[in-house]
Amino acid sequence: MIDLSVVTATYNERENISNLIKDIEEIFLKNKIRGEVIVVDDSSPDGTADVVLGFKKEFSNIVLVKRPHRSGIGTAYGDGAKVSKGKVIITMDADYSHHPRNLNNMYFKAKEGFMVTGSRFLDSASFETKFYRHVGTTLLNTWIKFFFNLGISDYTNGYLAIPKEYLEKIINNGKKIKIYPFESTLYGIPIFTIGSQLGFRSYNLNAPYVFRKAGITKINTIQGGKEVVKNAIYTLKLFYLVKLRKLIA
Repeated sequence: MIDLSVVTATYNERENISNLIKDIEEIFLKNKIRGEVIVVDDSSPDGTADVVLGFKKEFSNIVLVKRPHRSGIGTAYGDGAKVSKGKVIITMDADYSHHPRNLNNMYFKAKEGFMVTGSRFLDSASFETKFYRHVGTTLLNTWIKFFFNLGISDYTNGYLAIPKEYLEKIINNGKKIKIYPFESTLYGIPIFTIGSQLGFRSYNLNAPYVFRKAGITKINTIQGGKEVVKNAIYTLKLFYLVKLRKLIA
């Protein structure tokens, strides 16, 4: 029986994955959580998968999902969720921008029956990133809130916790309107919008964001701009399919 599945997606994260796994395992032990760590790696040329395989010899709760090539971060988390066994699923970045110290609080809040977002906007000092990223993220979240007033302060962080039962219902109901949450890089947007329509409660938990200290960021300025535009359009699609058509469980 697994209580919590922590899913992370990697591409060239050799410098971070060792410490991340150690920190998560320590949290499991300290809080007596029966957990598993699922690493979805897109065949990183730096040998990230080899590091994870080394940890599998020490920890029996490590799961490696190795994909043949880079297929997008959204689908990576979706593939991790598919093999998860925990009652609660948490998705988090492997570069420490999502710090593992928040896992415990996120898990227990999700266990109470909430969809939990690790928010960068509850504290003015919680979002350490490049200026252009801060502007783009703020604008996109403001745009989403204009269409969906769900009490969510951060739709786009990707650091979220959700009961697996909820996620399965969200995915199944999304099929009715041809929406699969993990088709989007910012999968939190469809998860919270569809979940809210199904009556699931949301909770904002302060999760300070720290710009990576090791490894290279995978999204440059141009790619980041494209993501903002793409997801702004995606929001309009969701508004029509979820809100106007009134998706019912």
